[in-house]
Amino acid sequence: MKKLNAEQRKARDNERFSQRVDERRVKGEDVVAYALANNKAFKFLTKSEKHSFKERQATQQEEANLKAQQQLELKEQQELEKAQAEFTQE
Repeated sequence: MKKLNAEQRKARDNERFSQRVDERRVKGEDVVAYALANNKAFKFLTKSEKHSFKERQATQQEEANLKAQQQLELKEQQELEKAQAEFTQE
Protein backbone atom coordinates (compact mmCIF):
# COMPACT_ATOMS: atom_id res chain seq x y z
CA MET A 1 0.00 0.00 0.00
CA LYS A 2 1.34 3.37 -0.99
CA LYS A 3 2.12 5.84 1.75
CA LEU A 4 0.44 9.20 1.40
CA ASN A 5 2.14 12.48 2.05
CA ALA A 6 0.58 15.08 4.34
CA GLU A 7 -1.27 16.92 1.56
CA GLN A 8 -2.74 13.70 0.19
CA ARG A 9 -3.88 12.58 3.65
CA LYS A 10 -5.48 15.98 4.27
CA ALA A 11 -7.28 15.86 0.91
CA ARG A 12 -8.47 12.31 1.60
CA ASP A 13 -9.71 13.22 5.09
CA ASN A 14 -11.47 16.34 3.81
CA GLU A 15 -13.23 14.29 1.16
CA ARG A 16 -14.35 11.76 3.78
CA PHE A 17 -15.71 14.42 6.12
CA SER A 18 -17.46 16.14 3.24
CA GLN A 19 -19.12 12.86 2.28
CA ARG A 20 -20.14 12.10 5.86
CA VAL A 21 -21.70 15.53 6.32
CA ASP A 22 -23.54 15.22 3.00
CA GLU A 23 -24.79 11.73 3.92
CA ARG A 24 -26.11 12.94 7.27
CA ARG A 25 -27.74 15.96 5.64
CA VAL A 26 -29.50 13.72 3.08
CA LYS A 27 -30.71 11.36 5.83
CA GLY A 28 -32.08 14.33 7.77
CA GLU A 29 -29.72 13.80 10.68
CA ASP A 30 -28.35 16.63 12.78
CA VAL A 31 -25.14 17.61 10.99
CA VAL A 32 -24.47 20.32 13.57
CA ALA A 33 -24.33 17.69 16.31
CA TYR A 34 -21.90 15.70 14.17
CA ALA A 35 -19.74 18.80 13.73
CA LEU A 36 -19.84 19.46 17.47
CA ALA A 37 -18.57 15.94 18.06
CA ASN A 38 -15.98 16.19 15.31
CA ASN A 39 -14.62 19.69 14.71
CA LYS A 40 -13.06 18.73 11.37
CA ALA A 41 -16.54 18.58 9.89
CA PHE A 42 -17.19 22.26 10.66
CA LYS A 43 -15.84 23.58 7.37
CA PHE A 44 -18.35 21.47 5.43
CA LEU A 45 -21.41 23.04 7.07
CA THR A 46 -23.58 25.59 5.36
CA LYS A 47 -23.63 29.18 6.59
CA SER A 48 -26.82 28.68 8.61
CA GLU A 49 -25.50 25.41 10.04
CA LYS A 50 -22.27 27.17 11.07
CA HIS A 51 -24.33 29.83 12.85
CA SER A 52 -26.28 27.13 14.66
CA PHE A 53 -23.01 25.34 15.46
CA LYS A 54 -21.56 28.44 17.12
CA GLU A 55 -24.72 29.03 19.15
CA ARG A 56 -24.84 25.44 20.36
CA GLN A 57 -21.12 25.46 21.07
CA ALA A 58 -21.54 28.60 23.21
CA THR A 59 -24.44 26.97 25.03
CA GLN A 60 -22.35 23.87 25.71
CA GLN A 61 -19.52 26.03 27.02
CA GLU A 62 -21.87 27.93 29.32
CA GLU A 63 -23.29 24.65 30.64
CA ALA A 64 -19.79 23.29 31.23
CA ASN A 65 -18.79 26.48 33.06
CA LEU A 66 -21.95 26.35 35.17
CA LYS A 67 -21.35 22.71 36.03
CA ALA A 68 -17.74 23.43 36.99
CA GLN A 69 -18.90 26.35 39.15
CA GLN A 70 -21.47 24.15 40.88
CA GLN A 71 -18.89 21.45 41.53
CA LEU A 72 -16.52 24.03 42.99
CA GLU A 73 -19.26 25.41 45.24
CA LEU A 74 -20.20 21.89 46.36
CA LYS A 75 -16.58 21.08 47.16
CA GLU A 76 -16.21 24.32 49.14
CA GLN A 77 -19.43 23.58 51.02
CA GLN A 78 -18.24 20.07 51.88
CA GLU A 79 -14.90 21.42 53.11
CA LEU A 80 -16.71 24.02 55.22
CA GLU A 81 -18.99 21.38 56.72
CA LYS A 82 -15.98 19.16 57.43
CA ALA A 83 -14.15 22.01 59.14
CA GLN A 84 -17.23 22.87 61.21
CA ALA A 85 -17.67 19.24 62.22
CA GLU A 86 -14.04 19.04 63.33
CA PHE A 87 -14.38 22.30 65.25
CA THR A 88 -17.50 21.17 67.10
CA GLN A 89 -15.95 17.81 68.02
CA GLU A 90 -13.02 19.42 69.79
